[in-house]
Amino acid sequence: MNHRSSLFLLSIALAVVMIVSACGTAAPATTQPPDSGNSAATEPPAATQAPAAAAEKTTINVISFLTYDANIEGAENKVVAAFEAAHPEIDVNFQLLAYADYFNTLKTWIQGGTAPDVASLDIDMAVEAAMNGALAELDPLISADNYDLSPYYPSTLDMFKVNGKMYGLPATFSDVVMFYNKNLFDAAGLPYPTDTMDWNTYIETAKKLSKDTNGDGAIDVFGTARAWWPLYLMMNDAAVYSGTQCTLTDQAAIDGVQALVNLSYPDNTKIAPTADDLAVQDDWHMFEAQKIAMYPIGPWAVNPFNTEITDFGWDAAQLPSGPGGNKATFLFGNAYSILAGSKQQQAAFEFVKFATGPEGDQIRQDAGFEIAANQSVSSNTFLKALEGKSPANAKVFLDSAAFAQTVPTRVVPPNARASEIKDAVQAQLDLALLGSVSVSDAMKSACDTINPILAGE
Repeated sequence: MNHRSSLFLLSIALAVVMIVSACGTAAPATTQPPDSGNSAATEPPAATQAPAAAAEKTTINVISFLTYDANIEGAENKVVAAFEAAHPEIDVNFQLLAYADYFNTLKTWIQGGTAPDVASLDIDMAVEAAMNGALAELDPLISADNYDLSPYYPSTLDMFKVNGKMYGLPATFSDVVMFYNKNLFDAAGLPYPTDTMDWNTYIETAKKLSKDTNGDGAIDVFGTARAWWPLYLMMNDAAVYSGTQCTLTDQAAIDGVQALVNLSYPDNTKIAPTADDLAVQDDWHMFEAQKIAMYPIGPWAVNPFNTEITDFGWDAAQLPSGPGGNKATFLFGNAYSILAGSKQQQAAFEFVKFATGPEGDQIRQDAGFEIAANQSVSSNTFLKALEGKSPANAKVFLDSAAFAQTVPTRVVPPNARASEIKDAVQAQLDLALLGSVSVSDAMKSACDTINPILAGE
């Protein structure tokens, strides 16, 4: 947690990388950026009292959620240790926090004047924080340092620009593909998903895979799972708003949301788990338990699934094209940013460079967390690290970048109140998913909330 032009640059870069060398992966139990389900710490990182012998050292406070879920107390702590070894003049007071409620906690610290110097941020967090003036612009530091940005994938840099200014250096990126249970497909006598699967084939396949295994009238094995709602707008070339006008009542948006609702509307056509089903067991663990046949998810799931899944074979393919024929998937990214209130911006920038540079990226990539934004690291490690593991078609993550889109660029353009806008959509979508209101009425109600926000009310 840019677009068609920058994604095109990224897809070209990835294609070249795959031709000249083998690349390497991995890392929430949902298609949104990682969420462990635990709460972030409620106390800001406090600077420790430096001993007299180290009085000349600079101390910076850093918080991060990177690698928490997949490798708690592992990779990111190693990044910090390696930085301190390379920069003995700087001490890092570091906290690794769970993704859940991370951003709300950071905003509380910012409002209270106790923000850290550096924080990892996903793309949505970074855009909102930058729009609200909470982040330091990095361009002056980059220019004064003559720091070379060419090793980063261009699109990963673009993800963290707001109004043309850089507010974070990318550490990782990821996209979403379709994992599938080969055993369930084999048992149903169905061909495996392919990169050319269209929406109708996807729906019909999911229906054939959905089973009431105990005869109680309820689906026990689902053909698929729902992705995060912006995907279905992307697939229909729709957005939440344009300029100062909500566009969810446009037919393209209504059709996209209807496609999502149709996956798990609680009647006999249900092919994806509902909120009630997910309250019993989340989709991540349902896939592990062979209760979901096709699961849209990203590279953050690769290492955990290779560890946890021992009783069935699985692989991955591109997401199907949408109801209107468009190919789309999410492009997510995580960066390190400097907080605007930091009094140690030069030391903070040294950390950001290291943590997102080849040294930090290599540690993270060796741990299997997502895909390194540093081209040389990912080209030499990502695919190579997955040889002999699942998915056999790991190249799908790189290929899917050609049509990947970021939510702030395509669906919810940069806005200081973007989180409120997304909450307004989610609230009405939840009602539509329950069958309480029609999709068209739900989207009209969402617009009734969103338009005043866009007008600055």
